[in-house]
Amino acid sequence: MREEKLGNIVDGAREVFFEHGLAGARVDQIADAAGVSKATLYAYFPSKTDLFTEVVSRECEMLAEDLEKLLRKQGPVEETLQMFSNSLIGLVFSNAYIRLYRICVAEAGRFPEIGELFFKSGPARVRRILARYLTERCQMGDLTVADSDLAADQFIQLSFTGILNDRLFGVQKRIDKSTISTRAKSATNAFLAIYASS
Repeated sequence: MREEKLGNIVDGAREVFFEHGLAGARVDQIADAAGVSKATLYAYFPSKTDLFTEVVSRECEMLAEDLEKLLRKQGPVEETLQMFSNSLIGLVFSNAYIRLYRICVAEAGRFPEIGELFFKSGPARVRRILARYLTERCQMGDLTVADSDLAADQFIQLSFTGILNDRLFGVQKRIDKSTISTRAKSATNAFLAIYASS
């Protein structure tokens, strides 16, 4: 029962934070969205910032797990990397991710721990997951990578080239599946041209 109520609070808070941001969200709005009293809300989370931190942590955990599942499949490297890139681009273009990203960046000045949490749980974790996969494929003889962390960064940047800033600044609001697929394939081909074992 406690876990169910906690889940309701986090889900309600996510909805309110994504609509109003951290500064604009009111505790009574969150309590209403979660279907609990303000007293119950404070019993679980002493402050609005604590609650937002929990939302960020859970959101990043879910997104990272989805990407990690793709790398657990023991398919060909090219196919796996292309699927990973495809999912990564789709993630960046999702309204939920962009909203979370913008809120965390906006609040990082006042609450450095929020920016740090988002970075470690999100971008840094994704890089770590990909770097581990690249190391494994090197050990299997599919790739020749001297620095897996650097290579992971490069692949992520190749996937985002020309679209991340456009999305963040609202220049490009949508991207069709065909374009995502083309970009993922291009990023994968460029990466393998550098790192594929001869």
